[in-house]
Amino acid sequence: MGSDQGDEEVRQGSVMVLVLSIAATTITTLPVFLTGALDVIIRRHLGLSSSELGLLVAGFFAFAVPASLAIAPRVALIGAARIMKVAGSAATLALLVIAAVGHSFFVLLGALMVAGLANGAMQPAVNLYLTSRVHLARQGFAFGVKQAAIPVSTLLAGVSVPLVAIDLGWRYAYLGAALVALIVTLVLPKANRSLEGNADRRQKTTVVLKPLVFLAIGIGLGAGAANGLGAFFISSTAHIGVALGTAGYLASLGSLASLITRIGSGYFADRRSGNHFVVVAVMLSGGAIGYLLLSLGQRPLVVVAAVLAYAAGWGWNGVFNYAVALTHPQATGHATGITQAGAFAGSVFGPLIFGVIVDHLGYVDAWRFAALLAILAAIAIMIGRSLLLDEIATRG
Repeated sequence: MGSDQGDEEVRQGSVMVLVLSIAATTITTLPVFLTGALDVIIRRHLGLSSSELGLLVAGFFAFAVPASLAIAPRVALIGAARIMKVAGSAATLALLVIAAVGHSFFVLLGALMVAGLANGAMQPAVNLYLTSRVHLARQGFAFGVKQAAIPVSTLLAGVSVPLVAIDLGWRYAYLGAALVALIVTLVLPKANRSLEGNADRRQKTTVVLKPLVFLAIGIGLGAGAANGLGAFFISSTAHIGVALGTAGYLASLGSLASLITRIGSGYFADRRSGNHFVVVAVMLSGGAIGYLLLSLGQRPLVVVAAVLAYAAGWGWNGVFNYAVALTHPQATGHATGITQAGAFAGSVFGPLIFGVIVDHLGYVDAWRFAALLAILAAIAIMIGRSLLLDEIATRG
């Protein structure tokens, strides 16, 4: 009887950890994906070009890079829960600024830079929070749920177009997001330094950079392609004649496919003995096919292309982070912070170059560029996997 009650308490605790993890990650990614979803409306009101939209997205991720690298080795020292609270507050502030005074490109850029800092700090903090509170046998599923925050963000951003922005105005979408972010920040967990310290105590002595650098390059290239998808899918779909509201719903459908894929792939990762990076490479290759289908610009193919690009091309993140954490059990925050910095760096250059290509060559070449990034990402991850296996073999 006592044992059953204890198991139930553990289960309920794990559920709450997962809920808080996905909520915390969602509120720090929502600002940039909301900006991407509202691209057409914001550009119309502020007179921005596709290149300037790319700069806004790039500014968000550019400021996430130093935040991730600076926080990653210090997550256990500062406390994951404390970092999550501060990051959530910063994201809330950024959303409120855009809603209240987002009348120019530079105000949007400044606010998104602050949100980027928040996201860069939030990612390694949540990773440590998960591994210190979720049993190893369920961590693949846990990382899948945590990484589902990004498709949740794009889903919310997509439905905000027909439900809020078109009728009430785009600033009300940011205001609603700020309210959600504030509520989440208020309910985020209190610090438990003993758990976090035990989980990451030896981080500085167990991280070997060379394989992590290749893995960071891989996730950076993949994220560059995927964030181009998040930033430009709606405007690209509207460009071929699909109604703006319908394009928003299609983005939400793709986000739902990505969400299901991330959670499902995490679930199966817990039941697989290895080869997690191989699965990531295969999924990236599938995403490349989705990007190529989008490059055809055919309305009948948009639904299939969206589901494939979002599900495969943007559904691998949970398995990737789980594999990095699994191979660095005493340095989860540090190791995932390094690879996450690669993701942020790729997310700077991917949407930025994508926007420039759209302005000068068109969406066809931009989607082909995304497909190339995804293939190169798969190759880099396989190289990093090989180096990591060699490094693991040398450990005591």
